[in-house]
Amino acid sequence: MADLLVWLVAALGAVGGVILGRVWGRVEGEHAGKREAERDAMEETIEKVERGRDAVSDGRGAGDPAERLPRNDGRW
Repeated sequence: MADLLVWLVAALGAVGGVILGRVWGRVEGEHAGKREAERDAMEETIEKVERGRDAVSDGRGAGDPAERLPRNDGRW
């Protein structure tokens, strides 16, 4: 009888360990995914800011303002 009880406790412990491992892995995966998404969003924001700065610097030094006005008129 004691043998059966030891086997039962061992089996329940193994099943519990597997379930705990899967839950833990899922939680860690979600955290890793969130961190990766935040990092990607930050990189995208930095990229957009750099493109905007380049566009502003190109627009300011693009020649005579009288020539820029007709060229930019269609963009409004």
